[in-house]
Amino acid sequence: MANKLRRYIRLKKYKSQEAFYRYFEDHISIIDKIRDNGYKAYFIGGCVRDALMGRNPTDFDIATNAKPEEIKMLFDYVKETGIAFGTVTVFFNNISYEITTFRNEYGYTDYRKPDLIIFSNSLYDDIRRRDFTINSLAYDGLWIYDYFEAYEHIKKKIIKTVGSAKRRFREDALRILRAARFACVLGFEIDSNTLANMSKYSYLIKEISKERIYSELYKIIEKADDLSILVETGIADQIFIYPHQINTKSIKGITFECRFTYLFSNYPDQQMVIEELKNLKVDKRTSGVVLEVLKYSDVDTDEKSIRKLLTLIKKNSISVLLEYKGQSQKVFDDVITKGYISEINDLDISGHDIMALGYPQNSIKEIKKMLFEKVIYDISLNKKKTLIDIIKTQIII
Repeated sequence: MANKLRRYIRLKKYKSQEAFYRYFEDHISIIDKIRDNGYKAYFIGGCVRDALMGRNPTDFDIATNAKPEEIKMLFDYVKETGIAFGTVTVFFNNISYEITTFRNEYGYTDYRKPDLIIFSNSLYDDIRRRDFTINSLAYDGLWIYDYFEAYEHIKKKIIKTVGSAKRRFREDALRILRAARFACVLGFEIDSNTLANMSKYSYLIKEISKERIYSELYKIIEKADDLSILVETGIADQIFIYPHQINTKSIKGITFECRFTYLFSNYPDQQMVIEELKNLKVDKRTSGVVLEVLKYSDVDTDEKSIRKLLTLIKKNSISVLLEYKGQSQKVFDDVITKGYISEINDLDISGHDIMALGYPQNSIKEIKKMLFEKVIYDISLNKKKTLIDIIKTQIII
């Protein structure tokens, strides 16, 4: 059956096989080693897709009929990263490769992972369980193996599930978010049946952990400028508390922090943003930057104002604020270049120095803050003797 379904595609995207092969030439040795030991091995999924699109792959995943224990016998450095699903990570020639055994999957009662997997000897078995056709290509160093019209879909820029969209999304609801990500990031259109089922089964996203959702959302925001699809498919209703407030049309900037801040730029109240960040389980550092940038988004950003901001928010937040406002980083760089300190720890006085003057340990933070607010406007004050004099004559706690 598998042989009837198999279709070999020459590298039509390129004038010669060498043009495609060059993306893999530094990695072929690992599948050669597996094959030299009597097993099948193929590069699989995203790396083949990206190479066909003329993009440099970042991860080179491998599918094989070798079992994890057999792979562990072939390589010196192997980590069991997903052993229950037949996946190990191999470190070979200073590069990490995720290697997975061909498998069939059965039952997804939690909408996240299979209840049962059975290893297979068939590449087709492994490919037919994958999410989207564009991720279903395999490459052995000479041929591309395409069972589901993936090559045509890549050329036509179409996102389509492998087999039944209903089945794929009910197996793992995160695939709904992944479809949105591929469409946004690659600039592809979603097949009408796939799109309809994304909307129909978007409610299943609530079955997915917040951590997995945020991880996928991160990848979308990092690259995509228009997030309208999140609203159009009902995804936003499942992952945001206030879905009608999110900004989906004009995500700008280079850094993730800036782009993420734009997502909440239409929110009328910062408390609502705080609720969203907690709901998404965003890390404290990123949350802090988003909230500080939104809070001070209307302030002036001349040199004097930047120095004042340094007493109020973190240095990284100022950099993101300038990016958010579409302004040059030069004024901030000039403040730093001129020797203005950018954080309290830059003060030329230590906590021990302050305690030596008779102040208790619990007063150090407040005293340093007062000193910082003076030094930020006059760098000449940042000398230990001068700071001690200021404490003695001006600070009473």
